[in-house]
Amino acid sequence: MIERPTASKVIPPDKDSRKVEAIRAEIRDSYLADETPWVIAYSGGKDSTATLQLVLETVAKDPGKQVQVVYADTRVEPPPVIGQARVLLRGISRWARANNLPVSVKVVYPKPRDNFFVLVLGKGYLPPTRWFRWCTERLKVRPIKTHIKHIIRQSGTCVVLLGTRLKESQERDRRLKSRGYSKWMPFEGLPGATIYAPIFELSVEDVWSFLLDNDPPWGMDHHQLRHLYTGGNTSCSLFCGGIRFGCWVCTVVKKDRCTQGLAELPGWDWLDDLLAYRDLLLTTRWDPATRLTRCTNGKEYLGPLNLRTRKFLRRKLEELQDKTGVRFLTSTQDAMIRDLWAAEKRARIHV
Repeated sequence: MIERPTASKVIPPDKDSRKVEAIRAEIRDSYLADETPWVIAYSGGKDSTATLQLVLETVAKDPGKQVQVVYADTRVEPPPVIGQARVLLRGISRWARANNLPVSVKVVYPKPRDNFFVLVLGKGYLPPTRWFRWCTERLKVRPIKTHIKHIIRQSGTCVVLLGTRLKESQERDRRLKSRGYSKWMPFEGLPGATIYAPIFELSVEDVWSFLLDNDPPWGMDHHQLRHLYTGGNTSCSLFCGGIRFGCWVCTVVKKDRCTQGLAELPGWDWLDDLLAYRDLLLTTRWDPATRLTRCTNGKEYLGPLNLRTRKFLRRKLEELQDKTGVRFLTSTQDAMIRDLWAAEKRARIHV
């Protein structure tokens, strides 16, 4: 594990500006300590955005080793969220080139076989729940880990900077502490990688105060990000974390407050059509008539979605794409789904 620098450890608990300056000093000391490559895992949310800005502003003042910003595009996050992230990433790329900074941007995607619709429509995976949450690992974590493994093969080690933060909620704090989370820690499952969470001790108010009071050097402000979080609700104070970003197909939650809130924004009312498809996935998941019957040790149980249901959901997705003008399924992924259907039919014939 990489040794964390001893300088600038303690974050003063009083003034907001002193907190931020202490974090900047710690980032500077850590960045200049060695040649270990840094990777900032940017998600598009407020915490990773604050981490990103603090790190890149510090690097710009004293550029040294390479820093890469990595964004995992799951292809199923709400279009306004993806759009905001892409604008920011393009701004960073232009700014870094103009100032000859050692900063690059990388967008990673799930492999076609891990695509959400390939798994649900092609293989019959049940839409995820709290007890069967297969999506995050495949859509977001795995693409980033694969990219980090590539960096480790080249450099032997790597520091991954995350926007992980305490004080989000008591439940989240307990969960993080029970899993041994801290500002510096090994990256579980990735030998050679270390996690560094610079804003680990900041509150939600600290984060928003920093973002709204400090425009980033790449030529935009964070008021649009704040607008996305609140769904345009100006009564939401800085203490209010606002909606939590998530995928528009998410069936882990009972109600998709993220997409619902975004649909309230001017020009984004068509997101209601995405919500309708998401609700269809949720209803389908709990209907026994949509499931295949499996048998183990003489006992029957409900298995994955049956082929008739998957074809129905595929047809409804095509209608959604035609109505919104947004392609959620590429031709490659669609062909993979049809190949999986054909293979399933052949297997059934030979049973």
